[in-house]
Amino acid sequence: MNVVLRAAAAYWILLFVIRLLGRRTSSQLAPFDLVVLFLVAGTTISGVLGDERSLTAAVSAMVTFGLMHRLVAWLKARFPTFGRIVDGTPVILYEGGAFQEQRMRRLNIQTEDVMYAARQRGLRELAQVHYAIAERDGRISIIVKE
Repeated sequence: MNVVLRAAAAYWILLFVIRLLGRRTSSQLAPFDLVVLFLVAGTTISGVLGDERSLTAAVSAMVTFGLMHRLVAWLKARFPTFGRIVDGTPVILYEGGAFQEQRMRRLNIQTEDVMYAARQRGLRELAQVHYAIAERDGRISIIVKE
């Protein structure tokens, strides 16, 4: 039972830590992002399992993680405010021909990230971009000028 409680606590702590890391981690994985995620995951599993090395403890932890994930999904569907806290909201990064520097700093997104998203859409110049939006899942959407 101790493993289940630690796994539930670890899920919520990990969810909080991932939110602190920002949206970039969830979609545009740079090498340093991967290192952080692996270190956090390794540390989390050590804390959850502790000295327990049994298959039962590992399965209990995984099932608890799955149940916590289902609980968060249910809470997001039931309470939109909870969903905004957990997933965030779309944020405009580029509009009116200018980068929104303060918003970008807050999200740890650089101009190069926006340019990369524009190139992925086949755009050659920033002048072709009407809006760049950081989506809830971390992707950057590009709205092209007409």
